Amino acid sequence: MKKAFIYFTVASLFMVSSIKAQESSVGVKGGVNLSTLSIDDNNDKNMKIGFNVGVYNKISLTESFAIQPELLYSRQGIKVEYDGVADGETKFNLNYINVPVKLVFNLSEDFEFQLGPYVGYLINANLKTDADIFGEFEVNSEDDVDRKNFKSLDYGLTAGLGFDLDPLIIGLNYNLGLCQVAKDDEFSYDMLGDAKNRVIQISVGLKF
Repeated sequence: MKKAFIYFTVASLFMVSSIKAQESSVGVKGGVNLSTLSIDDNNDKNMKIGFNVGVYNKISLTESFAIQPELLYSRQGIKVEYDGVADGETKFNLNYINVPVKLVFNLSEDFEFQLGPYVGYLINANLKTDADIFGEFEVNSEDDVDRKNFKSLDYGLTAGLGFDLDPLIIGLNYNLGLCQVAKDDEFSYDMLGDAKNRVIQISVGLKF
């Protein structure tokens, strides 16, 4: 399944490059990530705020259909809150370069539905902790985590809505990761199990 997703995404990029488009628009975009990992005891408190930023190219094939490849830096992960002896939170950051290839269906002149696969490459991972112990000692630390503990490639599906207010664009997307984040034979699996990425992305951008 992993190979199928990667092959399909790469094939889509090659197809995009060979298409004779009626119209093409490029632009920049960025925004907020609300991310978590699909761990059984997750709740809304586990949502971590991050960001996404990158470029896109929307290639119109007909008046109602387009293909939109993107290249995005995306800061994802999960937030864990705790209280008791220690009171605070730890943010587990997973930083990816994501390449979604979206099929865009224009529902009206300025409103569209987007659906497609994405492939991501893990750049690095780190833990950031802000906590109080016994209400007396503060812990503020940020430590890198060896990325060898995690799978370097992620893949999944992305779906969402877009608003084209030329030259301003607004988007709301949900990324459903289908690849386990942790490697089976590393300590990361003891913490995360078969957890997968889940990301809500809210973005704004400009097209040229």
